[in-house]
Amino acid sequence: MSTDDLAGWLAALGGHDRDAADVSVEGRALRAQLRAQAEGAPPAVADVDSAREAQLIARARAAGILPARMPARWRSPRSALMAATLAGIAIGVATLQYTRVPPETFRGTANGVVELEARRPNDLKERLIQELHDAGVHVTGYERLDRVGLDADLPLPVTPAVRRVLDRHHIPVPNDGALVVEIRAPEVR
Repeated sequence: MSTDDLAGWLAALGGHDRDAADVSVEGRALRAQLRAQAEGAPPAVADVDSAREAQLIARARAAGILPARMPARWRSPRSALMAATLAGIAIGVATLQYTRVPPETFRGTANGVVELEARRPNDLKERLIQELHDAGVHVTGYERLDRVGLDADLPLPVTPAVRRVLDRHHIPVPNDGALVVEIRAPEVR
């Protein structure tokens, strides 16, 4: 197609050149179809044609795109059982990942002290101290009776970096900037 032919086709598609050569007939036909659809006419969609599908599958097999037949090993009941077992395992693993107990649990705030519960309180305390320190906060850790904890003076207003740390551990932002967190091990039941 030459540049002039392409220009005529595009002009006909755009509705600008009504006297273009025969090449623009396609452009005018396409424009008419697009306008008909834009005006609410339902698009022409062919019904499902199972005979046509069978022909296409046969052609694909003849061309070597699809295998001639499904391998026998995939048609046996044993293969179906193995596939079902693998699917069950995959679903089970995915479910366990979403339902496992979180490493820490927010238990509430009492008298301005945020209470957390974790299987390894000292590890969580050290991680919180490091994350808050990395966010630019001066933090002091302590141990008291069966709890470990930390004190921190947060900048006001709280910076986005500090807010991300607090949100990650489900710790509410204190109104006065004085953060006190105590962490204890879960009670054995």
